Amino acid sequence: MIFFLRMLHYYDNNKNTLSSIGKVKTMSQLFSTRIAALLILSAVLLSAIPGCTKRIDTSTEDKYYKTLTEVMDSLPASKHREFDEGMSTIWFYSESDDATNAMLNGKSGKEILALVEEMKASLPKLDTSSKEAYDDSLAKMKAGLPKTKVSTFNDWLKGMPAYRKGNPKIESLNGMTFQKIVENLDFVNSQNPGVQVQQ
Repeated sequence: MIFFLRMLHYYDNNKNTLSSIGKVKTMSQLFSTRIAALLILSAVLLSAIPGCTKRIDTSTEDKYYKTLTEVMDSLPASKHREFDEGMSTIWFYSESDDATNAMLNGKSGKEILALVEEMKASLPKLDTSSKEAYDDSLAKMKAGLPKTKVSTFNDWLKGMPAYRKGNPKIESLNGMTFQKIVENLDFVNSQNPGVQVQQ
């Protein structure tokens, strides 16, 4: 930045000299040169704004966690909880660490938040409006899980009672994704003390 400011100062103080040697022949050329320098300076300043260039680097574990923190910090404080919950969603539905790394590498905070919104919009949710809707949503929910979560799903389902409309245990889960259900397993297990779901 200091370089460009000095360049502008040099043009201002040496207009006659520059014109005499044929490098800047007119005031319009001098003006154009100053504008070009200002545009370059603006680009440099914009690139220095926090959040503009912070991206996740998954090339090593150390870089991954370092840049993950940097990316979250580059977002407004009001977005930190959303980012943290979004990362939990990505990790929960990822097939493997390699798949997670491929998904996140090179992404900025805003791009990750947008990705999570797309994921959430497509995730199956439990529908308790009828027996048919309930069974259908369970099947879709299980099909959308990574293999590492299928056993957790099966264990949870074993502890659920047969469908009956109005059953408070079933109705309390209406509209939840399986991730949300897992996050509420304390409630589920409290209703079935003999069933312990392995996460």
